[in-house]
Amino acid sequence: MSWMDGVPLWDHHCHALIGPSLAGDMEVFAYALTEAPRSYPLSDIQETVTYWQALAVAAKELGCEIDDQGVAEALRQRDFGAYSRSLFQQAGYKRLLIDTGFTPQGGWALPELETVLGVPILKILRLETTAQELLYQFADVRDWILAVKDRVKNARSQGYVGMKSIVAYRSGLEVYPVKTIDAQAAFAEMQKQGQTRLTDPRLLNYLLWEVTPVFISEALPLQFHTGHGDPDTNLYKGNPLLLREFLETFIPQGLQVTLLHTYPYHREAGYLASVYPRVYFDVSLALPLAASGAKRIVAEALELAPASRLLFASDSHTRPESFYLAATLWKQGLEAYCDHITQDHYILPQVAERWVNLIAWENCRRVYQL
Repeated sequence: MSWMDGVPLWDHHCHALIGPSLAGDMEVFAYALTEAPRSYPLSDIQETVTYWQALAVAAKELGCEIDDQGVAEALRQRDFGAYSRSLFQQAGYKRLLIDTGFTPQGGWALPELETVLGVPILKILRLETTAQELLYQFADVRDWILAVKDRVKNARSQGYVGMKSIVAYRSGLEVYPVKTIDAQAAFAEMQKQGQTRLTDPRLLNYLLWEVTPVFISEALPLQFHTGHGDPDTNLYKGNPLLLREFLETFIPQGLQVTLLHTYPYHREAGYLASVYPRVYFDVSLALPLAASGAKRIVAEALELAPASRLLFASDSHTRPESFYLAATLWKQGLEAYCDHITQDHYILPQVAERWVNLIAWENCRRVYQL
């Protein structure tokens, strides 16, 4: 049986798309399918399964050969909005939760993108970039924190349904409390040096530890970047197991945490979701980027974790083919998993069907109160 027929997808973590002016740019196409920087050879990206599968997605929709030049020419002749909308509809997307901390150059504004795709869009607010905007308005770190808290308290009224932290990129996931006197010293040093990017571990940890109670009071789930990312992140420090002290402090107080991406730590994330209440995770980014491992990755993510703790997400951006590919690979992985558990583990078909809906959209609806 087909487990995914008619099941809607609510993407709880993704980014915006480029607009029509870059539709036929095949370099943009390629670099949207990797976490590598523009200094990485384009020719190597073109030797990946993900690249060729995305190219095949485009060629099928456009009715042309699976060829760079043919796809580029067909894209220039096609209405890019209609093309994007078709791919999203075929993939089954019904909600997008977009992280506003990254917008591709030449991208659609979110209200316009919502109209183009015909899919409701909700927003996720990035903590560290929000805090950076307020850095030079205050001399006292406590006043700065109060201003950040005010921004968070107003987040829902501005259409945000959750928060995201990129502390994994900046200093790592071993989040710990910092004394105000130490945070003030770091705050003064940063201002003296004219820095505009939060990188000092003392400030990053102070910020997260101090503001998290507001996430709880405002019922805003907190997303953490974990695992795989671009070269700016230290993958070793992106292991979600490092969050143990933070989780054990704030989970009992009511915080809901979603661990993003997680690969290659998706098994560790599954463990955390299996022992801590209100901890959720996804395998976005790995799907679509680790295309050939989709079935294995989905199965490994669910080895320990309940189906009520895994959420669908793509982490796709820039190109609609990436969204389509993420959804397709996810469905294939979940289909194979359901076949396995019903055939080999005595799981009733109606139970597997319930789990599919939980993962595809119901967990997202519950966690983000949609």
